[in-house]
Amino acid sequence: MNEKTHLPLDPDLATEREAPVDPETGEPLDCTRCGACCEAGPGNIPLTEDDLVLWRRAGRHDLAERVDEGHFGMMAFPTTHEGACIYLTRPEGQSICSIYEGRASTCREFQAGSWQCLEFRRDARKKGRL
Repeated sequence: MNEKTHLPLDPDLATEREAPVDPETGEPLDCTRCGACCEAGPGNIPLTEDDLVLWRRAGRHDLAERVDEGHFGMMAFPTTHEGACIYLTRPEGQSICSIYEGRASTCREFQAGSWQCLEFRRDARKKGRL
């Protein structure tokens, strides 16, 4: 696999927020009831070389070898036809990551209530997903 460029994560995305709410609806943000960031479309959940190294060390070669091309020449999680991460599951109306303990750094650093979270939620509402 070609080495890909790693763009730094926007620091605002990793800023912790206390009890974030959706400013458009006033609803408390509950990631397990949303999943909009996991349905952002092909190439939108970037992976780093460090993610691949960690997965290989943990014996998760299945994760390290199943990547797609992402935006800006980066690697990304593969997605379904609908644009959702292939590791997103929807049991009983919830949004659950099937690899949560070993998820990518982008996912670990992403914060509910960040500007990008709210943008993903707006897009999901427009598509009737929220």
